[in-house]
Amino acid sequence: MKKVVIKFIPALICGMLVAVTFISGCEQPDAFVGYLKKNGQAPKNFILDKLSNHQLVIYGEAHKRKASWDLLKSVINEPSFSKKTGIVFLEMSSDSQEKMDMFFANETMDSEIILDILRSVQSEGWDDRGMYEFIIDLWNLNRQLAEKEKIKVVLADIQRPFSSMKTSEDLLNWITNAPDRDQQMADIIETSMKSRRDERGGLFIVGMGHAFKVRIETDDFDWISAGAQLKERFSEQDVYITLTHIPIMDNIGNVEGLTNNGIFDDAFERNKNKPVAFDLADSPFGKELFDVFTELNSFEGLGNYENNFDGYIFLMPLKKEGSPYLLPELITEDFVQELRRRNDLVEELTGGEWQEYGTNLKDITLDDVHRYYQEKSLENHWNNLK
Repeated sequence: MKKVVIKFIPALICGMLVAVTFISGCEQPDAFVGYLKKNGQAPKNFILDKLSNHQLVIYGEAHKRKASWDLLKSVINEPSFSKKTGIVFLEMSSDSQEKMDMFFANETMDSEIILDILRSVQSEGWDDRGMYEFIIDLWNLNRQLAEKEKIKVVLADIQRPFSSMKTSEDLLNWITNAPDRDQQMADIIETSMKSRRDERGGLFIVGMGHAFKVRIETDDFDWISAGAQLKERFSEQDVYITLTHIPIMDNIGNVEGLTNNGIFDDAFERNKNKPVAFDLADSPFGKELFDVFTELNSFEGLGNYENNFDGYIFLMPLKKEGSPYLLPELITEDFVQELRRRNDLVEELTGGEWQEYGTNLKDITLDDVHRYYQEKSLENHWNNLK
């Protein structure tokens, strides 16, 4: 225990005192800004450069952010992208692969196929407008490419066959037998990459909780991310993992404050809040104690930022970010009825009520959904950020 305290107190003290003073042994504030000025790149150029120099780039994201998806759309729409990248992996249900292939094979764009897939990404559907627009942009890109240059889209997440679940026993069977998400994503990506004759690399867009490099293994709890597994199955050089700047948050989106007590945000502000991306290795940012994930921050083996990610991307000041980038078109009257049906299965299995879209799904109406999206449109993405 004494060893742990000695290991972590210096980094915590640096963060706690950043607004007042800096004690001996901590990085001086000018070191952070100086590193950005010397080593920072425009995020689009940074990602394209990594795609040129690594077999697989993992883009660790926070979901439903317009700025993040706008960056990714700008990347794929660069002419050099398709020359460097032949496959894009998405955190979507793998049992919808046939539908996704059909979407890309169609000569006319049928966005309803994507909406249908998104309704099964999670039990309540997945209303991430940026993901929806990104897939459509990829379809448009493929229309302009020769057959051998087209981008393949592979859905890597676990199957969620809700349409086949007719009883609570079906739901329980799925819950009981569902594979580990990170292992399946790593399996699908490894198989897809190693079986391709195309020499171009891959881009994997995934929630950052599935991307970090450190293996968390204790007597009571294991969290071995897809990113950590892919680093081991390929190599440290082959796989490059980025993190987008966010506050401290848990897996369901609750915000606790700024990372490292605002050290990073202060540096970005003093750099005029310009979007910037950079390598974490041998940087003052990389040496800071990694504290992004509430669920993981108590584990002594977590270490610092460069232990967990290879690159870092700052998009814009968190407090100036717009509302969550949502997709109200996902929820139709038919899907409202499907949500009620899914709720009945959950209620029968657990006896508990299921709340989504601001109400109990047992009695949800389309008016409830419209009200929910109207309220969300008035929020900042990080609404609880103090």
